[in-house]
Amino acid sequence: MQPIDAPVCLQSKGRHFIELLGKTYVLDILYHLLNQTEAVRFNELKRALDVTATTLSRRLDDLMVAGLVHREVYAEVPARVEYDLTSLGQSLGPVLCSIFDWVGNAQQIG
Repeated sequence: MQPIDAPVCLQSKGRHFIELLGKTYVLDILYHLLNQTEAVRFNELKRALDVTATTLSRRLDDLMVAGLVHREVYAEVPARVEYDLTSLGQSLGPVLCSIFDWVGNAQQIG
């Protein structure tokens, strides 16, 4: 019998991504950014999600390392920092919407 290869999401790189999605506020951040038509400032995200600055900063850093979020710093006083989804982050949108729909339907069943 031939061994079955694990799907990519269970291999090292894929598992890291799945673990990222499980971190607190990651899905909230992605959902909020997916529903925006333009880049969002840090404090706007902080207020919208009711999250501490430290947690938000860490999660945004995680998402930037994963290539899902882009950070733009403007040379202004006070400093202006905006975040938006990369094309990779945008491509995750339909997948997340399907997951959110599935969870909503599964809750109605159970």
